[in-house]
Amino acid sequence: MESTDALKLARQLENDLIKIGQMEGQTTVYDAPFPLVLVPAQHKLNFLQLQEFFLKNNEKILECASQYGAVMFKGFDILSPEEWVSVLYKSGLKEVQYIGGAAVRKVVVGNESNELKNLQVVTTNESPASQPIPFHHELAQTPFPPSHICFYSHTKALSGGSTPIIRSDIVIDFIQANYPDLVTRFEKGVKYIRRVPEVDDPSSAIGRSWKSMFKVTNQEEAEEKMKEQEYDWEWIKVEDGTHDCKVISKVLPAVRQSTNGRKTFYNQILAAYTGWVDKRNEYGHAVVFDDGSLIPQDFIVALEKFMNDNACVYEWSEGQFVIIDNSVTYHSRQPFVGRRVVYASIANGKKQIDLNQPSLVLSNGEHMPSIGLGLWKIPNQDCERIVHQALKHGYRCLDSACDYGNEQEVGLGIKKSLDEGVLKREELWITSKLWNTYHRKEHVKAACLRTLKDLGVDYLDLYLIHFPVALKFVPFEQRYPPGWNHHDTPQEQPDMLEDNVPFEETWRAMESLVDEGLVRNIGMCNVGTSLLRDVLNYARIKPTVLQVEMHPYNTQQKLLRFCRMRGIAVTAFSNLGAGSYTTIGMATMEESCLNEQVIKDVANNHNKTPAQVVLRWGLQRGTQIIPKTTHEQRLKENFDLFNFNLSGDEMNALDNLNKNRRFNDPGDFCEAAFKTFFPIYD
Repeated sequence: MESTDALKLARQLENDLIKIGQMEGQTTVYDAPFPLVLVPAQHKLNFLQLQEFFLKNNEKILECASQYGAVMFKGFDILSPEEWVSVLYKSGLKEVQYIGGAAVRKVVVGNESNELKNLQVVTTNESPASQPIPFHHELAQTPFPPSHICFYSHTKALSGGSTPIIRSDIVIDFIQANYPDLVTRFEKGVKYIRRVPEVDDPSSAIGRSWKSMFKVTNQEEAEEKMKEQEYDWEWIKVEDGTHDCKVISKVLPAVRQSTNGRKTFYNQILAAYTGWVDKRNEYGHAVVFDDGSLIPQDFIVALEKFMNDNACVYEWSEGQFVIIDNSVTYHSRQPFVGRRVVYASIANGKKQIDLNQPSLVLSNGEHMPSIGLGLWKIPNQDCERIVHQALKHGYRCLDSACDYGNEQEVGLGIKKSLDEGVLKREELWITSKLWNTYHRKEHVKAACLRTLKDLGVDYLDLYLIHFPVALKFVPFEQRYPPGWNHHDTPQEQPDMLEDNVPFEETWRAMESLVDEGLVRNIGMCNVGTSLLRDVLNYARIKPTVLQVEMHPYNTQQKLLRFCRMRGIAVTAFSNLGAGSYTTIGMATMEESCLNEQVIKDVANNHNKTPAQVVLRWGLQRGTQIIPKTTHEQRLKENFDLFNFNLSGDEMNALDNLNKNRRFNDPGDFCEAAFKTFFPIYD
């Protein structure tokens, strides 16, 4: 593709929200910028808006990565690796196991399973900050290198720490012009030889153990993996009783054709020759020609100088990320001072995007739809119908709870939808909640099993602790759902009885539900940063979701920011504020934010309803929203949120309506309804 055609392709990505930009260190290759840089056209966009952009443009983005070598996204509002990979999920890139690499890496988002469902986020090379990492194509020393590698800057170093990049096609041009005799030899191929420890050695840039490299536990399993990769090997016993493994690749071509059709110097030669050096490996011997002879050192010196002189070297900013076509572009790492956190995600090929709507990715790699149907106060006689209608109209999340008293009817709607083939169980996200009377460890599992039975499913995608309130146990046979009172007493003689159950006890029991496969994710509702911090300090399985009341009158900006930075997804309930509370005397219609003139004006600007504007505001804040309704037309309206964007000024205008007004506050309603003063937010 000519540079003019590449520019036309890139121009197709521009819209009112995103434009082509520039950055320091950017170079020009074949009359085109390297890399292609995309920036916000006006105000910052968050990860959910970027997902919308990727859903519409994923094929063009990956084609630009091929034609330009890399696409850099700079200036966007991304606060965690979970938010970042949620964008990559919408790229259509296919997950791949990190097998055969030299670097020690840890999984940050996703799991260690051999059956990956989605892209992982892993740490980048954890070698000491003082060590540079030479230019290389990711895993080019293996028979099956990945198609793409992506990087995300979470924490910027005090100085240094760039991830320089250079196009591989200009490198082969340099070799062809200056070392033509070597080109033929490189085309025949090279072999990679590396001695690998049994236990990870973080002090070395190539200290990944053979157990970690091949995801095995013993030598026999490692040998099976090496046979699959067509490696030769030699076991070497070490003084400490462990065994190193000398891994020898088959002959691999060092010159290949990239996805854009250009010839490239595609290999790990520079990195292996100069960087695969530690107490186990000798300088210059980790890569050899096909006949076993060494590569000339003068060539390596000249190659390294050319690449360093012609690379794009830039300073990371927090939230910045890049998608690199691994067949086109090398990457490296400069030494740095201070704390630097850059994450990576590795992909091989493309796949169909699982969920064609924005979602929130959790720390285990699962993704939760950004819109769900809230089921609080849905009358039992309407539940089956409205659940079925919602799923037919594209909803893929149901937000339920024991206390709502309608889970059996919700289950009927789920069953009808599954029986009719509207969707498969694995395409549906089901959330439910543990009620206050079941906080003791011996009651948590029974409560979960009752919910599963009522819903007619064998697992929950998410189980939340409904309130940080432990009440005395009420047996199922006495009353279900039990509500807030302990006995069936008249309302004028309530007996809301507190139980002294440590929150940690309940959380440990929730973790056991995950261990048993009854639930996939756990979290909590109606808590603030103090309790969240406490749970994060002792949790073996961290909370993946927090559900709290959020609307323009109760924005909870600091809590939302805290969760986003910690990779905890936030579900906002009572998205429209007062509406649901007017019928139970906890609010008046005059308190509805939908009466605000600024919201009406924004709605008129976009030809939307005030409710749609408030719901869109919730999405653009980065929260999941769960509006409820019993009307099919309103179902459609509540879901019709992906064809407009609120400007930065409009978002700020709604933010500024905040009054810290909670409608769902036990500190108020428990005293009014149950004659019990029970504040939890003060």
